[in-house]
Amino acid sequence: MSETNGTNITTKPKSDAPILQLIRLVYVKVNGKILESTNAKLEKYITYASERMNTEITTGDCFEHGLKLLFERDTGFKDWLKEN
Repeated sequence: MSETNGTNITTKPKSDAPILQLIRLVYVKVNGKILESTNAKLEKYITYASERMNTEITTGDCFEHGLKLLFERDTGFKDWLKEN
């Protein structure tokens, strides 16, 4: 991935600010399914984050950040990744 075209918005979050951080680089398109209830919350979160961050937030932004958190916090995956 190239980081030359990235925009990194990192400000210290307030308690009412979203934890989402935007780093826009080169992306690939993926397809998947999520539950309707998860999608409803996702749409509300996008509205919330867009209003609070004063920028357009996409589902891709949320998926990217959520997956990064998952990969960073899963110690078993990190150990496995070092071996492979």
